[in-house]
Amino acid sequence: MNCVRCGGTLLISGYCSQCGLQESFVNKCIRTSNYYYNRGLDKAQVRDLSGAIVDLKKALRYNKKNTQARNLLGLCYHEMGEVVSALSEWVVSQHFQPEHNDADDYIKSIQNNPTRLDEVNGTIRKYNQTLVYLKQGDYDLALIQLKRVLGMSPNFVNGHLLLALLFLKEDNKEKAKKALRRVLRIDSNNTLALKYYREVAGNPGIGRHVEKVDTTKGTVGPSGSRQGDGQERKIKHHEIAPGSQISIDQYVESSNNKYTFIGIIVGLLLGIAVMYFLFIPQKTDELADSYDTLKQEYNEDLADKNKEISDLKESQSSLQDNVEQLTEDLAKATGESSSGNVFENIINAAKCYIDGDYEGSAEYLVKVTIDDVDSKDAKKLYNQLADTVLPKVASQAYNKGYSEMTSGNYEDALKDLSLAVEYDETNVDALYYLGRTYQHMTKYDKAKEIYQKVISDFPDSRRANQAEENIGVIGQ
Repeated sequence: MNCVRCGGTLLISGYCSQCGLQESFVNKCIRTSNYYYNRGLDKAQVRDLSGAIVDLKKALRYNKKNTQARNLLGLCYHEMGEVVSALSEWVVSQHFQPEHNDADDYIKSIQNNPTRLDEVNGTIRKYNQTLVYLKQGDYDLALIQLKRVLGMSPNFVNGHLLLALLFLKEDNKEKAKKALRRVLRIDSNNTLALKYYREVAGNPGIGRHVEKVDTTKGTVGPSGSRQGDGQERKIKHHEIAPGSQISIDQYVESSNNKYTFIGIIVGLLLGIAVMYFLFIPQKTDELADSYDTLKQEYNEDLADKNKEISDLKESQSSLQDNVEQLTEDLAKATGESSSGNVFENIINAAKCYIDGDYEGSAEYLVKVTIDDVDSKDAKKLYNQLADTVLPKVASQAYNKGYSEMTSGNYEDALKDLSLAVEYDETNVDALYYLGRTYQHMTKYDKAKEIYQKVISDFPDSRRANQAEENIGVIGQ
């Protein structure tokens, strides 16, 4: 036999040949860890998240490799808005159990969502700025900043508690109660929230309700489940339904295992019957409706695409006619002049467009100064090409540049985002992320210049506010 702690060979005396610990001692630690995990699971299922965190930390103190407890601890942190703490626990869990670990899915659900990562970073930065305002005595600014934090992370428990304190400072007890009730909906047994609520409401009766404890506990099964007590219970971070303010410290289970087993069998049979007669026909109807809806949407999209192709063909024919007319006009011109170069660039741009080379067409178009052209036909052709080609190429360059920036490929991102801005000066997102790229490359002077342009050219956009914040961060 091998030691369950380090994998070393067990001696006849019951001690490990490598770590030197007695097998019974290690097994007792594992059972104790499982006991506290089951307690934490029970509390998490009734939304006593703070109590669950205490028990899950105890479970990890006895067995740091208890990945089920560590995953559940991360879910509790995530539900309370502590995303960084949750990621820390899941990364450690992944280290101890690289394969078949639910922590992989939890981490990917956050890492694969750039918007979510931006919200997490923004929440941390704004919350820290709130604390700075509080230390400086700027309570109005702190309140405004804290409301922004809670707008980005509605389940941030510490943020709601701080908001309640700010309302109490303003002697606004009703708003403070509302903030505290929000905390108790997230974490039904939060000690600070209950304490503050008693002080505000003047009701000493609000508190905890503790049921009797049954010390018989089963062993722990897969992540978020209990085995050995005749039933299996799973928990995910999105399955914690809002509960009341009454919390239960222990799970009370029946001492009659025989009737419990019979009840489970009867429940399974009833569940199968209900699924067969109700759930399956309903799902069949839903799938049929979904199929009809998708078919209708497909036909509508197909009709739109066909119309778009027809319009493009007509536009291409019109452009071809204009190219031929301009070619004749150019042939009549004598000598080399700036106007001749303009005509040549417009014609080359049109040829590239007809050949399907939109990027080449855009390169020729940006060389043209249309004010130098007197020909109405040339201006008409240029405007048609610019309206068709430049926004499309700018959009492609922006999407490519944004992807390269998020991947850390800043040199290529800088090139593509610069092209997007050159081709479409109204693309505020491309201009903003161009500044972000310079900031990542520590070219702060250039980043500030871009951010100032965002603020001056697009003062009413949300990117202007973000640019001001980034200028503040660079200035620090």
